[in-house]
Amino acid sequence: MIGDTGRMISYPAPALCQGSDVEVLLHIGSIVFPERIKRDPSENGLRIWIEGDPKDIESGIAALAQFQIVLGILRAWKTEAGQLADEQRRGLGKGSVRDEMGKQYFVLGSVISYNFPDDVEPLAVAASSGVQNSEPLRNSLWLNGRQGRTSADFYMIYEYAQRELHGTAGINAKLGLSRKLQQRLTNAANNLSPLEGGRHATGQVAACMTLDEQADFISDLLRSWILLYSLQ
Repeated sequence: MIGDTGRMISYPAPALCQGSDVEVLLHIGSIVFPERIKRDPSENGLRIWIEGDPKDIESGIAALAQFQIVLGILRAWKTEAGQLADEQRRGLGKGSVRDEMGKQYFVLGSVISYNFPDDVEPLAVAASSGVQNSEPLRNSLWLNGRQGRTSADFYMIYEYAQRELHGTAGINAKLGLSRKLQQRLTNAANNLSPLEGGRHATGQVAACMTLDEQADFISDLLRSWILLYSLQ
């Protein structure tokens, strides 16, 4: 029936590359959005549960936002965590690489394994408080959970942190990230080429941070920002 709202519905979650990431993501999700991200015993992968209308596109958008926030927390916990299967393919379709003779080539990614870490629980508890009480942090985690993050995404996260923590000086005082390091992020965001994830068509000087280094910076920033909410 059209307009059938108020019942729980589920959507398939984006696929993660690493099984270990799935376990940590489920644990984070159970704290931040209880009962909303679950394994489906009848199929591979995860499903995202939300109250909504199965015919309403807005319900799917809200479900994906929940997943992205949890994925953003996972990536804040460890920079190398949380790669999506579609990111590993870099926008290409599924299947093998083939040469002109018809030979097929399969590229296997590395396997990451974690002993279940003690620092996940306090981070997830603090993140749950932060998501409920801070729109800038919630938006930043959503950005950190986007597919194919670029310099523009990282810099928007930095701008949200500036907004909540009162600028460069506040980030330095509250998160321990130096002004010099913050300036390097700004320089990189402005000067990294678009092919490397930069946010401008041209740059004036060479970028002093790679996209991977920017991801490390943002993970440090978000992790420290989240943990501020463990003190409240």
